[in-house]
Amino acid sequence: MARSTVILLTASMAALLGAIGAARADVVYEWTDAHGQVHYTDQWVPGAKVVMTGTSHGATDANAMKGIQKESDAASQQIKQQQEAQAVQQDEAKVRAARCTQEKAQYQRMIESRRIYTTGQDGQRQYMSDADADAARLKVRQAMDADCGSGG
Repeated sequence: MARSTVILLTASMAALLGAIGAARADVVYEWTDAHGQVHYTDQWVPGAKVVMTGTSHGATDANAMKGIQKESDAASQQIKQQQEAQAVQQDEAKVRAARCTQEKAQYQRMIESRRIYTTGQDGQRQYMSDADADAARLKVRQAMDADCGSGG
């Protein structure tokens, strides 16, 4: 989805630049690639900033350039937000995977145990009834299903 949005934004900006016409042929854009290398081009790319115009066509051209720069900034901001959202999703998936692993191990221990107990405040074991143990197993199973998927 993010890639299709980038393609759509790129196509929109290309159409906008094409509509402005040949008078913009002397616009120079600056952009930095993923390796930190700075590039200059006469074609807009996502994240590019206008650094120079060779036109002296007056206020109309200045306003048009401001509009182009605003569109460029908006597209760059949207791409940045999408990348940040994707990073958050990846972090959440890592946390969910770690919880899944822990919950699988806990569920396995509870299934293999004949008797389940809790430790009271006095340090003594308090064994659960069969019904309470089944409820505890079910609770752990539901947590595992939530983080691992219903297949476990």
